[in-house]
Amino acid sequence: MKKHSFTMIELIVVIVVISILVIKTDFTLSNTSLNQAADQVINHINLTRQLALKDNKFQYYPIDNSAKEGNRTKYWFKQWWQIRFSKSSDGYWYEIFTDLPTDNSYNFDQQGNLPYSPNTYWDLTFAKNSIDGKYLIGHCGFDKYPDCVDTDKKLNLTRTYGIQKIIYDNFYTKSNYSPRLLFDNYGKPYRREGIADGDANDTNPYDINARKPLTNIAKITLCKDDQNISICITPKVGFAYICK
Repeated sequence: MKKHSFTMIELIVVIVVISILVIKTDFTLSNTSLNQAADQVINHINLTRQLALKDNKFQYYPIDNSAKEGNRTKYWFKQWWQIRFSKSSDGYWYEIFTDLPTDNSYNFDQQGNLPYSPNTYWDLTFAKNSIDGKYLIGHCGFDKYPDCVDTDKKLNLTRTYGIQKIIYDNFYTKSNYSPRLLFDNYGKPYRREGIADGDANDTNPYDINARKPLTNIAKITLCKDDQNISICITPKVGFAYICK
């Protein structure tokens, strides 16, 4: 009985088909990780806005007679929530946090008390994952950051999703200022913390010369293996979505 064997043409066709399937599978996996990263960032931008809308942080009284402290009590809503993007030796990451009502040396909690617990700073400042209670910080184990077991590692976009680069459009990035979005107690988005790229010397948090409101659509583009996906954030409302 004569056995049938593949011809050279048939072998070439099989190899080509397998190659196409491998390329398609690799593209799909890579594209999936990009979409997962984008979905996560969108959800966290919306979370930051929600935290700003419902927060009621305030400071009962000035800690001293300085104008700075007077302004902090006058503008009780000055401490806004923000999502800040950064890059370090462990890749691209971001964090969600709020300014405390005063400097780090004397922090008021939401009831106007001075907390003394060494862990209170993190509990008051950074948002937490509702599932396991870990801090929404993509950076850990370094100066001024908690231990890695206490942070949500998914916020490190490079280690979790393989993101190789992030491009920011219409973000305030003067000098080494980290790209970020801030939200006031009305949920409106802003691009900058204050006059000195911080809020220490601001007199009115709605002074557009101090804090830059988002007046045009901002865009965050996540890049991986010659592919990319962009997230758009609308001005005035701060709604985040996948750009078309």
